[in-house]
Amino acid sequence: MNRLLGLYPRAWRERYGDELAVLLEEHPLTLGDAFDLVRGALDAHLHPQLQGAAELDKESRMSPRAFGLMAALGGLVWTIGVLTALVLPPDRYGDPDTTYTRIGALVGASLMGIAVGELGTRPGSAGAYTGHVIGITSVILGLTLLMPWPWFTIGLLGFPILASLAGVRAYQNGRLPGWYAAFLLAASVAAIAGAFGLATTFALVALIGPMGIILGLLMLVRPTTPATEPSRGAA
Repeated sequence: MNRLLGLYPRAWRERYGDELAVLLEEHPLTLGDAFDLVRGALDAHLHPQLQGAAELDKESRMSPRAFGLMAALGGLVWTIGVLTALVLPPDRYGDPDTTYTRIGALVGASLMGIAVGELGTRPGSAGAYTGHVIGITSVILGLTLLMPWPWFTIGLLGFPILASLAGVRAYQNGRLPGWYAAFLLAASVAAIAGAFGLATTFALVALIGPMGIILGLLMLVRPTTPATEPSRGAA
């Protein structure tokens, strides 16, 4: 717990740290609570003028711009990582060197998954838990990309599928426009095709990256999208 609190700025800890520590001692720390603490710490650094106890409330959210920035950074790292496999010399077996590709995919999948999962949640809805699950699953799938064959194919196949489903969820909840969900789905299908040799080039895997960058730009231009009528059962 102390390590999680240490993620917050010093000024924040001096003002709210003791109060939060007492609160956490009274209630067991769950995985969802830990995720909220990390998210709140990032928000406290990005928006120091908004620091307050309310930031840690489960109903509160980081600003869409902050999540957009996270998605854009993840998309950039993903893209650079994939492109390294195309420019670096092949390994001793003649295959593309994917060392940096896997690292970039881990970071990119984690950041983009968290961003899409949280942005797709309606403020104040019970579906916030689903957004947390999407983020955590994205990190897990990213970690599998560091594993040897055939385990890394779990992340290579699983993350595009998860990202496309998260995009559809965000559209159903009225949080992201339909064209973005459709574009994300198309990019995910192309990435899977490229990863498994169903297309002419591995570079198609890089298409996931621009989707994170586009989401970041979308949140900077229109941090809140006009809410459409969410479908029944949307989380």
